[in-house]
Amino acid sequence: MGLRWKSGLWLAALLALLLLFALLAGRAGLDAFRDHFGAGFARNHALLQAQKLVTLITRELSLSQRLAELESVRRFLRDGNDPGQAGIDAERFRRAFADASVFLIAHDSGHYYFSDGSAPDAWVKPSYTLQRGDPKDGWYFATVRDARPYALNVNVDEKLKVTKVWFNVLVREDEGGRVLGLAGSGLDLTRFLATFVGTVDSGVTNFIINGDGAILAHPDQSLIEYAALTKAAPRRTLHGLVEDGAERKALDRMLAGLREAPGSGGDVLRVDLQGQPRVLGAAYVPELDWYVITAVDLGAAQVIDETVLWPLALGAIALLLLFAAAVSMGVDRLILRPLVRLTDSARRIAAGDYRQRLHTRRSDELGSLTRAFDGMARQIDAHTSELENRVTERTRDLAQARDRIAATHRQIQDSIRYAGLIQHAMLPHRELLRALPDDHFVLWQPRDTVGGDFYLFREAPGQFLVGIVDCAGHGVPGAFMTMIAHAGFDLAVQELGLSDPAALLKRMDSATRTLLPGDAPDRHLATNMDVGLCHVDLATGRVTFAGAHADLYRCEGTRCEQIRGSRRSIGERRRAIHENVVLADGPGCTYYLTTDGFLDQAGGERGYGFGNRRFADALGGIAAQPMKSQEEALRRRLADHQGSCPQRDDIAVIGFRVPGRAAAPDPVSGG
Repeated sequence: MGLRWKSGLWLAALLALLLLFALLAGRAGLDAFRDHFGAGFARNHALLQAQKLVTLITRELSLSQRLAELESVRRFLRDGNDPGQAGIDAERFRRAFADASVFLIAHDSGHYYFSDGSAPDAWVKPSYTLQRGDPKDGWYFATVRDARPYALNVNVDEKLKVTKVWFNVLVREDEGGRVLGLAGSGLDLTRFLATFVGTVDSGVTNFIINGDGAILAHPDQSLIEYAALTKAAPRRTLHGLVEDGAERKALDRMLAGLREAPGSGGDVLRVDLQGQPRVLGAAYVPELDWYVITAVDLGAAQVIDETVLWPLALGAIALLLLFAAAVSMGVDRLILRPLVRLTDSARRIAAGDYRQRLHTRRSDELGSLTRAFDGMARQIDAHTSELENRVTERTRDLAQARDRIAATHRQIQDSIRYAGLIQHAMLPHRELLRALPDDHFVLWQPRDTVGGDFYLFREAPGQFLVGIVDCAGHGVPGAFMTMIAHAGFDLAVQELGLSDPAALLKRMDSATRTLLPGDAPDRHLATNMDVGLCHVDLATGRVTFAGAHADLYRCEGTRCEQIRGSRRSIGERRRAIHENVVLADGPGCTYYLTTDGFLDQAGGERGYGFGNRRFADALGGIAAQPMKSQEEALRRRLADHQGSCPQRDDIAVIGFRVPGRAAAPDPVSGG
């Protein structure tokens, strides 16, 4: 059946009902209305009060149960020592209770600890100690004897001078174990009565009875049965207010029916209560075994306004309003509510909650739409779960790979740092400090931890040899090439001595070619190296220079000249012819050897390299300074030029002077 038929039948039925109500107007109908609405009012009022009661009681009882389950509370009630954490936890729960009060009772000692926030030592010193033979303490032993997990009791605590509805929860060693005591809270009776049995409606009285019929709460406090837990036969009961025996039996049947079917809602009964006719609405609270009773005096209660029914005009308006309300309810029930549920589910799915499920038994268009939407949500949920599982698996694999890469990276870095330590140990910095303490400086700055640039120094009686080497590559490959270059240099010096730099370059070229044979499968890789060597004869002050794609810079005063070496490097496919350039040391002469790392470093406004000319100008400006100052000046000049540009290559610069020499003639070249 479609929505149009359903809505049409709904409106037709409502119209027929309205016409029937109009024909039954009159005094007889008014009485029936009064009885009907009075009974409904009594039942609904009782249900409302029961719901309010359950809301507060459930909250307070849940807090009391959570307090009783705390291990700190169990330990305190079992051992009876310094409360410690139990006191802290109890105070935290006290502030959460509606009455801001809490109590703990230790079963073995009978100590009763009570705190309402006014006594700082409430958990150190008990408020009093319960006595088994004291009738005032009978409620406690009755609660323990009954062995229910919890009990509610309306009682006057004469020792604390308070009257409350008490929430008593058993504290056990463990589930089903021995009783350690009670824990809970209380609600002030006056406040409780004002909240749950007080009413401003004329002719309406609310009260609460327990399963035995004892009155636990009533606007007339003289009718309340205090400490009902300790009494086998309570005196103040609802049955005591009903004089007729038949009405008592009907009352018993109504209460028994509510207990047997607690989810059926409330019930209504007409009785004479304390000699006055009343309509009793009752609602059962199974969690507490309590009944909430609403007694309505139909003569005094404003159940309906009779004056509204008599004027025909007002009656017609009322019918129209009722008709409109019924139409709205029908449209809301048939169309709007399902659409609202669908809209809410769509929003949740759009927000990422794909576990939405919609169930319907309807066979109309909205039912089909709901089932289709539910199927879509299930498919999306299944696909999302599968994707999440795949992402989780891939993420785990990536994390493992990342860890392996990190471990490998650490090993490589450790190896490189160790290689840097070895390479640094190969450099002759100690020999230079001993031979030329104030007449040299070295600027050695590898691009990475290890590099392909290094400097040389050898000393013999009356002479020394200083040089610089720039191997192809940088980093680890360059560092390995320095080992080969160093071995070739050692071999050449061992065979030829120090005095002929050109011969040494030639022998180094031959040795490196031997160490790197031409038929090697990786011969296409760059293995050449730039070398500059200067031999110094201390007796004559003569400086002999030979370079393989490396130049010597000689500065005298502010004038700086560039003495070029051969244009081919060691290890190139075509061998170079190396020649010596002999220079006589002049007054204040300073000599400099550099690799191309300094000259090619990019920087400045346009990112150009430093260049030979700028390097020579820089040397001319600092040549007269002490050697240490020259090193610092060159570092600053390089840093200013480099700016934010990265270092492109290894950098090595060595500057030296001939120690103990006076003025000498201008340089002469020779072979």
